[in-house]
Amino acid sequence: MDGVAAGKVTDFAGEADAADASELRDFVPVKRIALVAALTHKARMRVRDDLATMFCKRVATKIKKAKAELEEIRLAEREIVESLIGNYRTVLKHVDEGGPAQEALTKAAAMTAEVRQALDGLDEEAPVDEVATRLEGRVSPAVLALVKAQVVQAGGFGAVTRAVDGFGGFAKQYEQIEKVSAHHGNFWEVLLYGQIGRDRAVMFDLADNDKLKFTATSEDSRVLDALAHAQRHQAARGEYITAFNEEGKEVDVSFATQNWRKAVVDKTRTGQFVREHFEAMVFTALAEELRTGDVAVAGSEEYADWSEQLLAWEVVQETLGSYLVEVGLCEAGESTEFNAKFFRRQLEDKLRGAAATADAGYPENEGLVIDPETGIPSLKAFRADGQRPSAKRLEQEIKARMPERSLMGIVARTAYWVEWWRRFGPPSGNEPKLTDPLGRYVIVTFVKGTNMGPYEAARHIPGVSGHELSYVANKHFSIVLLNEAVADLVNAHARLDISQAWGDTAPPWLRTAPTWTPISTTCSPRRA
Repeated sequence: MDGVAAGKVTDFAGEADAADASELRDFVPVKRIALVAALTHKARMRVRDDLATMFCKRVATKIKKAKAELEEIRLAEREIVESLIGNYRTVLKHVDEGGPAQEALTKAAAMTAEVRQALDGLDEEAPVDEVATRLEGRVSPAVLALVKAQVVQAGGFGAVTRAVDGFGGFAKQYEQIEKVSAHHGNFWEVLLYGQIGRDRAVMFDLADNDKLKFTATSEDSRVLDALAHAQRHQAARGEYITAFNEEGKEVDVSFATQNWRKAVVDKTRTGQFVREHFEAMVFTALAEELRTGDVAVAGSEEYADWSEQLLAWEVVQETLGSYLVEVGLCEAGESTEFNAKFFRRQLEDKLRGAAATADAGYPENEGLVIDPETGIPSLKAFRADGQRPSAKRLEQEIKARMPERSLMGIVARTAYWVEWWRRFGPPSGNEPKLTDPLGRYVIVTFVKGTNMGPYEAARHIPGVSGHELSYVANKHFSIVLLNEAVADLVNAHARLDISQAWGDTAPPWLRTAPTWTPISTTCSPRRA
């Protein structure tokens, strides 16, 4: 399929998917093989999309569980925190004024002061007899008083120690403090690998190049380099792996958040990564890169390389002039050479002008409110003042001049005037092989819009069978084509005079054609 336009592959695959075995048998072998090859190619692309989506969802689920586990730890540690606060309060009571430790310190200080007064003027060189004679026998009582002061002081500190011992000892208190401080922040990253557990092999299997070949959509390949490093050490079971790649260069983990780098890098192990946290970090970063489009999956559709889908510059130049005129960045007839810097400056000036206009009009805009804390703008609910008499008269005149139409008649009239029915047809893009495609498409649209089954509708609509309605609905209709038909109707309505009665421009619900999505489909994981 290399070199074949993506739209052509999609059309061929859609035609093959809508056909059954008997129809495919009627095609010549070359066309039959082309249709089946396109269908197979599309199916392989969907499988790659499913695998990549599975990987992203698996990582997101594990992150959610890790955060839930962190919250459970916080709830469990709340009791420990309350206990530590109570213990600290008890210790403070022992040390604070009026407590046993403070009273002992005060008493010991007074006794020590008496001893110093009794021994004042003496030094270590004074003879013992002279000391005894001068103090008239007071040396011994002074020494005894000093010893008593030390005992009292030790008893005061002992009260604090006994209080800590009553809480389990210093080691127990330190253990509880460390346990609480380890999870006092939003540090769920260290818990992620514990959630991955048995899914580790599945994660590596999904990230295998034989199943999903990843490519960077920019020059930044740090995440893929880290993934390759993790895959090289997939068989490792130790706690640490080397931080250097095969070329001897250190693996760059600057793409990760500060919490991840804190979890991955052990300061006591220079040149090594904590293996478990490194693998969890790589899986998380890879899922985020896939979601944002910074990493693509070769041969995929939803996760394809967006840069390869851009138009060639030669094609852009052909329509660039008309585009610039249409968006108001250039005057009709100008033929100056395109300047990227000038173009960017024009866009920035328009954005600044729009922002300045919005800021200037904000004080007088009673319907717009900006939350001062979050900065999120919101519109107040608009309340009507009630219907005026002139509005009631206008309603009566409109009803008098506008005859009542049936729903089938409305669908048929809009199909005739707007020709939205031309949007429908076979997936291959060929002309519909129907005798009356307008009539058949109108009936099928009515049937699908009223949510009736084809065979139930055939009982109330003469001239058609349930098989005919079912065939057209399955082979000629799709959500994409239905959205195109809806856009035709919305654009046609916006051009009517009645639409101008809303004001200078059409109302918001008319400015952009709505998109209809079936209940069974899911949104793309990538950002538009």
